[in-house]
Amino acid sequence: FGSRVLCWDNLFISVTAAKHAPKMSKKRDAEPRAEGILQWLRKVIRCDTEAEVASLEVLNCKLIALYFSASWCPPCHLFIPILAQGYRQIRQLHGPQSFEIILVPLDTEEANWKRHMAKMPWLSIPMQQREHIVRLFTYFAITEAPRLVIIDSNGTVVSDNARGGEGFGFGCDPLLAYAKFVEDAEKLSGVFGHVA
Repeated sequence: FGSRVLCWDNLFISVTAAKHAPKMSKKRDAEPRAEGILQWLRKVIRCDTEAEVASLEVLNCKLIALYFSASWCPPCHLFIPILAQGYRQIRQLHGPQSFEIILVPLDTEEANWKRHMAKMPWLSIPMQQREHIVRLFTYFAITEAPRLVIIDSNGTVVSDNARGGEGFGFGCDPLLAYAKFVEDAEKLSGVFGHVA
C-alpha cells in the first residue's frame, strides 16, 4: 500500500492507493443542492503537509466516483474487477485527471478493509474515519452495496447509481459510460452555471 493523506474537518484522513503509492433523498441538509457535494467537500478539506496528496489533485478530476463497498458483499467482489478494468482504460485513454475512484468502505474491521482494498487500484477513505464515512452514506442515502455515485469536478451529482445500465458493470463499455457521464456533467454544468 501507498498512503496519501487528506485533511477533513481538521482531522487527517489517510487516503490509501492499493498497488500504486433507495434513491438519493431530495433534501440535502449539508449545503444547498445547486452548490453540490464537492463545493461542500472543498470547504471541509484542507491539506497542509508534504506527506499529503493535494486535495485539488483528487477534487479537480473531471469525474470522481464514490464507491460504497464492503469485503463481506459478494456483488462487490464481482464488480471490483470490472470497475478496475474500466478505471484503467479511462485513465489510460484520457489521463489521470479524467477519473478517480474513492472507496467508501462499509467494513468495520481493519483487516477486512485492507484485504478488500488490496484488490483495488484506486483510493480509499480508511475505515477508522467512521464519522466521515457515515456522513457520506447518509448524504447519499446508501441502502445497498455496491453503489457507485459519480460527481463532477464542480461536485454536482452526475449519477446516483452508475452501476449497470449505461454505467459500469457486466456487459457495459466503460469508455462509453465515461463519455456519457462527461456529457451529462457538461449539461448539468450549463444548467447550474458552474465554473470549472
